[in-house]
Amino acid sequence: MRRFTSLTFAAVGLLLLAWASPAQAQWTPDTTIVLRGKIVTMTGSAIRQGQVVIRNGVIEALRPLSAATPPGAIVIDTKGFIYPGLMNLHNHLEYNFLPLYPVPRHYDNNTQWGSGKAYETHVNNPWKVVVDRNIYGLSDESLKLAEVRAIIGGETTTQGAPTNNPAISRTLVRNVEMENFGEANVGQRTFFIDSLFWKHLPDQIERIKSRKAWLIHVCEGIDAHSRSEWSNPSFDAILPFSTRNRPGLVEADLVWPGLVGVHCTAMHEDEFRDWRARTGQPKVVWSPTSNLLLYGKTTDIPAALRQGALVALGTDWSPSGTKNMLWELKTVDQVNRTRMNNLLSDRQICEMATVNAAKMVGWEDKVGRIRVGMVADLLVLDDLRVNGYRNLINATEVNVQLVLVGGDPLYGDERHLARLKVYDGQPRYEVLPETAGARPKAIDMLQDPTARNGDVSVAELRRRIETALSLDTDVLAARLNEGVQETSTRRTFKARDYVKEELIKLLERANRPVPDDLRDAAAPITAEQAGEFLALKYPRLRESPRRIDSLYTDARFLEDLAANLHWQEPYDAGVDLTRYAPWLQPATPAATPGLVGAIPGE
Repeated sequence: MRRFTSLTFAAVGLLLLAWASPAQAQWTPDTTIVLRGKIVTMTGSAIRQGQVVIRNGVIEALRPLSAATPPGAIVIDTKGFIYPGLMNLHNHLEYNFLPLYPVPRHYDNNTQWGSGKAYETHVNNPWKVVVDRNIYGLSDESLKLAEVRAIIGGETTTQGAPTNNPAISRTLVRNVEMENFGEANVGQRTFFIDSLFWKHLPDQIERIKSRKAWLIHVCEGIDAHSRSEWSNPSFDAILPFSTRNRPGLVEADLVWPGLVGVHCTAMHEDEFRDWRARTGQPKVVWSPTSNLLLYGKTTDIPAALRQGALVALGTDWSPSGTKNMLWELKTVDQVNRTRMNNLLSDRQICEMATVNAAKMVGWEDKVGRIRVGMVADLLVLDDLRVNGYRNLINATEVNVQLVLVGGDPLYGDERHLARLKVYDGQPRYEVLPETAGARPKAIDMLQDPTARNGDVSVAELRRRIETALSLDTDVLAARLNEGVQETSTRRTFKARDYVKEELIKLLERANRPVPDDLRDAAAPITAEQAGEFLALKYPRLRESPRRIDSLYTDARFLEDLAANLHWQEPYDAGVDLTRYAPWLQPATPAATPGLVGAIPGE
């Protein structure tokens, strides 16, 4: 349960709106919020004008517009659409400060693209420098920034974080692998079956199968090698484990009703049919943007649906995916139009980000729909003068009015947060600089300041990551020499010791002399030595653009996407996302990251 606090941002020097507010209601968990607008319940009933009454984190009532509002309620007249919060069931949050990387060639499976010069330059090397605890150690910051980007795009649930990380376990959006609603019944495996996992599987399989859902990458690619991840009949458990002699999920006895397959791009209808026979229903998390960027093809969703599959969506990660679910819905819409002959209705597309995702992880009685008694994970969007399902598909980050997680209004138009999150005349929110000149958006980063790094602003998160990406060796040396105060009398220098030891090995390997002070554990490391370590350990960093990704989908992102080789002939993904943001002009080399322009007609 998210906690209430009256702390302000003053102590951490946040960028706040200078606000002189008259006396007004202040939101607390037991404050009643009434959202007025068109309610898209996702329950089968018609979309209707009405009021969603929220109190103590749940939907207390659904009422007609004409009904009287409860005494003391804060009423938000949205003049827009109210939806269940979006659920993103596939992500790799730690990477989401990185921009799209220029995929250098066509790939057939996931063992091919995770190496090479381009990958090291644009993904692996900058990621390592930022998150490695022995260098900058900004894993918390990268995860929190990823959650900010998620909620900006209407997400109230995401996936793909290190389990039980205390920096994000109780802040902003829900993480499916962590405790939610008083239980932790969703598991995940980032990679497919390797020798280590296979070795320990007998001890883990009972625990894995005890969960409501278990997500695993399966058949990510488009070749026979990828397809064998479902079933490899030639596998021999007596022979040594190898890339050729490895079990599929079938041989590993991991096909059971809780199995959720991520990607499944190499699967044919035979695999989906086999899955259905074994469990009753295949469960597929689809990430079409990333699939198309890397392989030029995506999952055979028509075949999966013919076998009764439940399909949800995931953005994958920022190096080869969209920034949030609002834009993944657009890729689905384009794939549906250009490759699937409009097989999916607008409602079916929207269900993949709400109802289906909730069912997939066993949360269908909690979220994914708007019903009395369900948890108030909600998204409010502008009315774009189309039907409610098409409205969700067409909306962009600009159109997000409000996002509530567990009834807590955490992000949205600054005008709404000014009515909900001002305490004793002081705003408890941060205005995001990308939007300050257009339609200001604000976020409450202090809804649980007791979390690790729970009092850090978005501006500070970005500053820390940008500092790491700048490769300022003076800053790195100072950080290593500062060490960590373990107790009141004990300071440790594990990161500095690691860098020194690695640098010694690298120098010796290059037949270069090792300075005496490198072998002295008590001696500080110099900026020159820190720079030498980076240059020898991560040589591709010199070529890296070293820029942090923008929080909002902007012209730069759309340009980078369109430049991908799979968006060109002879592949031509058939996906044009620019049509959903006509006010975004073609990007230029000097394009400013962030939210560009405003909604037409505003």
